[in-house]
Amino acid sequence: MQIQFKKILMGFDNSPSAKIAIEKAIDIATRFDSELYAVYVSRVATDPDVQENRDYVAELAAKRNRKIEFIVKSGRAYKEINTFEREIGADLIVLGTHGKQGWQPFWIGSNAFRVVSASNCPVITFQETVTKNDMMDILLPLADSTETRQKVPYASLLAKAFGSKIHILKVSKDKDMDTQKRINVYAHQTEKYLHERGIKCIIHESYGLKVPEACVNVAKEVRAGLILIMTETESSEVFMGSYAQELINHSPIPVMSIHSRDLNVTGAVGY
Repeated sequence: MQIQFKKILMGFDNSPSAKIAIEKAIDIATRFDSELYAVYVSRVATDPDVQENRDYVAELAAKRNRKIEFIVKSGRAYKEINTFEREIGADLIVLGTHGKQGWQPFWIGSNAFRVVSASNCPVITFQETVTKNDMMDILLPLADSTETRQKVPYASLLAKAFGSKIHILKVSKDKDMDTQKRINVYAHQTEKYLHERGIKCIIHESYGLKVPEACVNVAKEVRAGLILIMTETESSEVFMGSYAQELINHSPIPVMSIHSRDLNVTGAVGY
């Protein structure tokens, strides 16, 4: 199954992080000719903020010359987002994770993570503290498991579209040589895969630190605009747990979370 971004769903609430996220969603949609859906979720029957959000999205769509369908839902934000994703068959969800208004009670903490946990497609999360809003450099962490390489096709797809350089990070909280040898194999296979597709890449390594800390440190060093993670267990590096939650909720660099159950990456192991 070919990876594609035909339909992009955005959670929108007019907060600073949501404004960053919708701009990036438009950038992605422009490169992939995607359909865009901005979803506002209200918890009250009559919400005075609906029109303000609708107007902002309409003005931005006109400015960027992109059609954006504005959708209003009522209920719990994470449930409505995941339900609508399935209804339209979204290929990508884009969210702001920390806002000082609007959805803040829903999106900070466990609720943004719930969207990631329940989604069938990748989710990119943005904090309002994002300082670099491009994807010229992408961080691709590789941990100690065969599943870790399943995110490589997504990294390749984005790198091709944005002309990005991929920074492969060999990473583990362990320092033992057996672990390093296995990750070295994955890294060299990935390097070969990317070179065959004309994508520039550099290999880095970080052993002995907590995985989220290592990812953020290297991402800052290379000025990455995106970190890709698998959200299931990557061996001892449990991304779908405290590590993933820490990155999604606190990383100053946007994070793209991908599930191994995603049919687009099934069979990507081993290239």
